[in-house]
Amino acid sequence: MKISFCGRTDRGKRRPNNEDDLAAVDLTAQKVLDPIEAEALPVAEHGILLAVCDGVGGARAGEVASALALETLAHELESLADGCPRRTLFGAAVEKVNERVWKQAHTEEKLAGMATTLTAAVVCRERAIFAHVGDSRAYFLRGGSIRQLTRDQSFVASLVASGALTQEQAEHSPYRAVILQAIGRARKVDVALDAIELEAGDLLLLCTDGLSDKVKAEEMAEALRTRSLREAVERLIALANDRGGDDNITVLAARVEE
Repeated sequence: MKISFCGRTDRGKRRPNNEDDLAAVDLTAQKVLDPIEAEALPVAEHGILLAVCDGVGGARAGEVASALALETLAHELESLADGCPRRTLFGAAVEKVNERVWKQAHTEEKLAGMATTLTAAVVCRERAIFAHVGDSRAYFLRGGSIRQLTRDQSFVASLVASGALTQEQAEHSPYRAVILQAIGRARKVDVALDAIELEAGDLLLLCTDGLSDKVKAEEMAEALRTRSLREAVERLIALANDRGGDDNITVLAARVEE
């Protein structure tokens, strides 16, 4: 199997700095791929890690949290003896990421309170395994139909799930930025895990809420259907900025090749 991908992050128009981060890692070669862009890259035994983070914390600590989470996750997955990580091992790796960020936040006073969302996928052997904490998102596009794979771990998402709010009301709620879980916020974390089988032509999109708060899923699908991956990513970031750019914006799109 081969995949193509492209990822970009943007400060947006309102924030003084960018606390988002993203990564692509060839886990077999133990190589961080920089820039985050590749065309028809062969997926070897251990797979390709794709991940996005949205850091939070004062005095630029959010940047530290997101970068530390991605670095630690890559290290944990590279150290696995097996080929493609099983769900349980992927979840255990994210739990170690959480512990590392939590400890660092309690070691340095200037990093106190730092945390980050994490949405990650390992593409390997015609499937993708997902791990998710927070309210960044993963979407899946096949045959023109897009669906959200992750469920926001947020206050308003829990209200929608209970029927207390409609989806439209949630989109305009003043509490939509309140998340229930984040990497590093507590010593323990419940990691949401999922997996899907992949076919040639399938598309994956990972993003932070700087995109999903401004751009609807169908608009994401339209950009991915009608443009190259680089053009789609740049188009989606531009859309989010045109609609206010209130937050940092990170987009990572991947396509399964023949």
